Amino acid sequence: MPRYAIAFVIPAEPAQLRQRIIENETKETALRLFFNEEVKEFYSDDDQGFYYFKEDFFDENTRSGSLIEI
Repeated sequence: MPRYAIAFVIPAEPAQLRQRIIENETKETALRLFFNEEVKEFYSDDDQGFYYFKEDFFDENTRSGSLIEI
């Protein structure tokens, strides 16, 4: 099963870095697990909150997360 290194700067004051290695079937499911266990308190706890969280990984101007398959 693929493993993903995920790092994310929490949108809080002061900024915090959360990072984990997650073993999961796809990038999407790995991100969802990271969202549910590490950061959903900073977003709405629904699909829209996950969408905004995921957007923070792929927006080239305001990227605050990193996802690497290892």
